[in-house]
Amino acid sequence: MKRAGYFMLLTVAGCGTGDAPPRHELRAAVDRAQYSLGDAVGFAETSMERSTSLSARIDKDVDQFAVGAIAADQRRDVRLDFAGHVVSARAAGPVLGGCRAQITLAESLAIAEATVKGAAVAAVADDDDPCLREIQVLVDTTLWEVKIGPDGAVVETELSDEDL
Repeated sequence: MKRAGYFMLLTVAGCGTGDAPPRHELRAAVDRAQYSLGDAVGFAETSMERSTSLSARIDKDVDQFAVGAIAADQRRDVRLDFAGHVVSARAAGPVLGGCRAQITLAESLAIAEATVKGAAVAAVADDDDPCLREIQVLVDTTLWEVKIGPDGAVVETELSDEDL
């Protein structure tokens, strides 16, 4: 019986707490950036006429912000360096149907950041409900996922399992 107790203890101790792994490289990229992801969204939108941003992320491997937007009825992939300068803007295909959010992407990012008190590093439409936005927010070195509704309501907050 004593041997079985040790086995149980080792098994439980080896399982971990379920915490997300630390994101040191992502934290370093956020610290290198001169602007926030929300700022980059604003810079991308002002670089194009009548544009609306749909997605955004920090690309830690090349020290750039990547912003997916709609401008002139076309999807655009806009890349900005960490100083906020547009590096490239290219066509990314036709505009697909979906949900037009009532609040802007920048507003969604700000709500998610305030909810978990961190820095947004990625935002995409939810895979189950395209009217929701999944915002990845880095708090120290822990990545959180905050789902934001089209009206700005926080729908869900959980540790992220995304590989950024």
